[in-house]
Amino acid sequence: MNHPGLPAWAETSNWPLTGHGERILLPPELLQALSHHPLSQGLHPLAMGFYPAALGHQMRRPSPADHLVIYCVEGEGWYDTGAHQGTVSAGDLLVLPAGRPHAYGARGESPWSLYWVHLGGPLAARQMAELDPDAASCLGLGLNEQMVQYFHQLLEHTRATTQIDAFLFAAHLCRTLLSYATLLRRRPPAGPRGIDVEALHRYMQAHLDQRLTLEDLAAAAGIESRYQFIRQYRAQTGETPVKAFLRMKVARACYLLDTSDATVADVAAACGFDDPYYFSRVFRSTTGTSPSRYRQRD
Repeated sequence: MNHPGLPAWAETSNWPLTGHGERILLPPELLQALSHHPLSQGLHPLAMGFYPAALGHQMRRPSPADHLVIYCVEGEGWYDTGAHQGTVSAGDLLVLPAGRPHAYGARGESPWSLYWVHLGGPLAARQMAELDPDAASCLGLGLNEQMVQYFHQLLEHTRATTQIDAFLFAAHLCRTLLSYATLLRRRPPAGPRGIDVEALHRYMQAHLDQRLTLEDLAAAAGIESRYQFIRQYRAQTGETPVKAFLRMKVARACYLLDTSDATVADVAAACGFDDPYYFSRVFRSTTGTSPSRYRQRD
């Protein structure tokens, strides 16, 4: 539907928001300012949001004038672009450029949770083409904590404000997000003597609710020696595998604290921590604040 205050060429769904859902629609005067500012006129957001467990969510746009990117973080959805049809699962990025008719929606049995952003500006088409030369399709990037953080920051810094500086930063984040997604898609596989880091990270993401040991991670990477595993992983990523796994757990905890009413102890358990106090120490060392203060920050 076309929402009041949003130009007719930026069309978003009217899915009824739940308690943790968000939909940020930029007013016309702000859109005009972004379209003329030298730091944002090339590419800038038109609208953005987060829909958790979006049961009943669906949209059909026969002639979209704006670009749309959807990142599924839980559950499943479907899409149809005419040339491509299929299922959208957690970790998939749905790329829907302007001018291409499309339809999408949540699966009823396991409705998706998704971040989304509508994009405008003359450079948006080029950025979308760099990300997806096929013009409109579903990209299996995998669940990536950095992608989630980019979307999270996009909403955090534009929530309840119309300050131009906040949206100039949002425009920068949109470019960064799309560039990072392009990097993830094009990253070459590991050589014969290296670790397939992306595959290992997908394994970590699938087991965030468990207490995996260093030996478990080394086995998943196909390396018998844990010391060799640590050296190779650090050489390729700049950090240890255990630190990376804990960082992913904290990113998941942030998501749960943002989108649910679960207690800190329940969030700790969902992220594979038996001891809530140890979880709080790890959370504080990673984010600089406690889980309780993180939830109360707004």
